[in-house]
Amino acid sequence: MQIKNIQPIHVLYYETETSLHALFEYVRVVAQRLYKEAIQNDLEVTGPIYWIYEGADGNPETIFKLTIALPITPAEPVSGSEFRQKVLEPFQCISQELQGDWSSLGKVYGDVFGKISAENRIPSGQNREIYINMDFQNPAGNITEVQVGIL
Repeated sequence: MQIKNIQPIHVLYYETETSLHALFEYVRVVAQRLYKEAIQNDLEVTGPIYWIYEGADGNPETIFKLTIALPITPAEPVSGSEFRQKVLEPFQCISQELQGDWSSLGKVYGDVFGKISAENRIPSGQNREIYINMDFQNPAGNITEVQVGIL
């Protein structure tokens, strides 16, 4: 685990309100559409897919804001697109990498929130998951960075 100060990141993004219970309807689907949009419009992809949770509290029924974002080089907006562009603000967080199946994400979050509590830090209410490698055929090959925002 480490403390990181993330610089602003320009992204092409999709945003919705959802719950943890309903997240699976977005898995693979939105990322594929983001990549397709970027390629079709000659946008330069500069990083992996981000899932950004604002207001999620671990309760499967709590409604929160979900942003699924693909880092790109700033470009003119694409007319008629379902996606928009914005800059993710600077972000201070405690980060931990998960190598393997996403079923272990709960443990990673538990470890990070334990560190936040032990160090008397205050969570910001925003968490990010960066999908460095998504291996749907062999989940042991997944590499995911979990970032829990701190104030």
